[in-house]
Amino acid sequence: MTIDAMMRTLALAFSYVLPIVGVIALIYLILFLKQLIETLKQVSKTLDTANDQLKKLDAPLKTAENISNTVDEVNQTAKDAFMNVVGALSENVQNAKDWVQAKKAGKESIETKEDE
Repeated sequence: MTIDAMMRTLALAFSYVLPIVGVIALIYLILFLKQLIETLKQVSKTLDTANDQLKKLDAPLKTAENISNTVDEVNQTAKDAFMNVVGALSENVQNAKDWVQAKKAGKESIETKEDE
């Protein structure tokens, strides 16, 4: 058998085999795409379920946000009140100090006048 005859025989054999292999590959591709579509449908359902669960969490998260804002406001109000109390105490202590010094100075002036 010569090389030309062998090549013709191989070409003839592959002309029968290649369409069969192509059909088999096409069937596997169709099955793969079908499985991929089913998987994507399941993923879509899963994402919808997750989205519904996240929507259910919106109300508690909004409540937690409101509580956080309230705590911040209470903290700021307490801080402002404390600063006002400290300012008032500081002012009153200074007034008391000035009053004591004025009384002391008045007493010393009386003692000085008595000594003269």
